[in-house]
Amino acid sequence: MRKIAILLAVTLTSVAVCSAQSRAMPATANLRFSEQISNAPAGACGCFPMEGLAGDMAWNLYRFDAKKHSALLSGVADLSVEHAGSVNGAPYGLTLTTLAFGPRYQMPIRKADMFVQALLGFTHGSNSQFPVGATLQSSATSFAADLGGGIEYPLKWHHTSLRIIQAEYTRTDLPNNSSNWQSNLRLGTGITFHFR
Repeated sequence: MRKIAILLAVTLTSVAVCSAQSRAMPATANLRFSEQISNAPAGACGCFPMEGLAGDMAWNLYRFDAKKHSALLSGVADLSVEHAGSVNGAPYGLTLTTLAFGPRYQMPIRKADMFVQALLGFTHGSNSQFPVGATLQSSATSFAADLGGGIEYPLKWHHTSLRIIQAEYTRTDLPNNSSNWQSNLRLGTGITFHFR
């Protein structure tokens, strides 16, 4: 937990410094609907769906060409909350809140933009059951790694674009009485606002 806190502090400081040094450059904010497929707990079969909302803020750090529509490196802070009322018929559900930070590389493709990103942070599971030793706890926190990308298409509305799809693989390490790790697939779509 201490390593995660140090990692988050260093990342936030780096993003704040880069943002302060690049105030003249535009930033973006995205809000999207999120659908996630998560691992079932030990002793249960298959996977289960979760739904929720996600959003991110991106600070543009470096443009690889002087043109407006060119490759771009950004620092990203991403927050998501997904919920399932029941985990494969169990009498408990699960709420996952994930906060992650890292770089994003964005490049133009025809009339749209494609991006890839690699984020690190933590996830907090609540309203569920997590085996810790011989006891069950209703919440737990773990490291999270988030790898993914997406496609955005500019809209006619002023400074907005449609995030057609964002697909991510998220790895978490919440206690589950087995391997203590989960592989999650998350898909999202939403609106991005561009600030100048």
